[in-house]
Amino acid sequence: MRNVDPFEFISRHQDTIFRILGILAALLAAFLLVRHLAMRLGGWRAAYRRVRREIAITFHAWAAPPRAWLRHRRSLRHLVRGLGSPETWRDSERAVAAARQAGGSPYAVLVDDVAVTVLLAGRAPEPPEDEPWWVVEDKAGVGDDAPNRWTVARADLPPVVPDPERLPPVLVAVGETGGRCVLLDVATGPTTLCAEGDHRSSVALHQAVAAQLDARLPEGMVVVAEGVHPRFPGQPVRLAYREAQKLRPRHGLVPVLVAAELPDPVPPELTAPPGEQPSLRLLLLGPGRGYTRTLLSDRHGQIAVVGTPLLVAGNALGRAIARVLRAIPPVLPPAPPFSGVDPVRVFAEPEEESEDAETVLTPQATVPRPPAAEADAEDEARETAGAPAPQSEAENAGTDEETAPGAGAGAPAGASGRGTPPARSART
Repeated sequence: MRNVDPFEFISRHQDTIFRILGILAALLAAFLLVRHLAMRLGGWRAAYRRVRREIAITFHAWAAPPRAWLRHRRSLRHLVRGLGSPETWRDSERAVAAARQAGGSPYAVLVDDVAVTVLLAGRAPEPPEDEPWWVVEDKAGVGDDAPNRWTVARADLPPVVPDPERLPPVLVAVGETGGRCVLLDVATGPTTLCAEGDHRSSVALHQAVAAQLDARLPEGMVVVAEGVHPRFPGQPVRLAYREAQKLRPRHGLVPVLVAAELPDPVPPELTAPPGEQPSLRLLLLGPGRGYTRTLLSDRHGQIAVVGTPLLVAGNALGRAIARVLRAIPPVLPPAPPFSGVDPVRVFAEPEEESEDAETVLTPQATVPRPPAAEADAEDEARETAGAPAPQSEAENAGTDEETAPGAGAGAPAGASGRGTPPARSART
């Protein structure tokens, strides 16, 4: 190497040397440029945090569509499985009725395969100790520790006695949260239910709730005005309101008007405060007036019930309702006072008779032979034997027997026909 001419070496390897020098110059220029940008961002640490945040935002932007599609499929699967089972609706109605009888004011139900959670309005009382409810505290509510959520296992739902004097719950699905179907009771609260927010989401929500009401309420109780669905040519909203106003409640279920806008002028009963039993309810697309309950939806399909801590995912509600609409059961009306079997009053024995005796109802098939028929048989037997028929006290009190209820079709079960006067019937 000592005999190598350096100029000859450089001349022989000048391409390699210039290439290396060019790479080093480019690296130095890039370093100086990065350093300049880092100093403008506040230093190397600030620049590192900024780059990491930008990378995370870019990754989230690319991953958001697949994640939204997966959430939609998962929500659709939960809604179809839950709402497609009639037991889900019946257990929810039983839970609402049981919560009412226990002293609560339920407005929504969260139901899954195992348990039912009832959401209560206001400051709810403690659940009864003799019933299998347990309290779930809602720290995201109004800020207090009110037990506004009662939960019970579906297998341990308390028995409910139908009350004809109270309005039956009318539950409609509004979405799902945490794998649980969320049902809202539209038979309570203000008479106007509004679907507001993002136009596309609110229209889908409005149509889904209208389809459920039409499937659950008796035929003819839901009147749809024009502008609700492009494939349904409804009447103008004013004519639809007049038609709905002519309908009368059936078994405590009031008619519902589904409209895309308010009638002009606005009827006073649609803006009045909630009463005991309104004559008409309104499902409105858009903002309402007066006392309203609002379902606010955003462009991601999330639905919030304004004034409550309830926030659900409703982006798959429309498709789920379209799949399970035929399986949705109707609302059960309150049970009538009697079961339909013709009752027969049963009289007590004279020694068991009291002033506050209760009426016992039994089917006609279990009523024994009437004493009047026994007396006729005894008279025929005496006439055949030639003996005079004795005059009994029943014949002396014939007028009382004629006015006694059930003298022709049914007779006292305790009277024996051996001269014993029939007992007085217990007053219903």
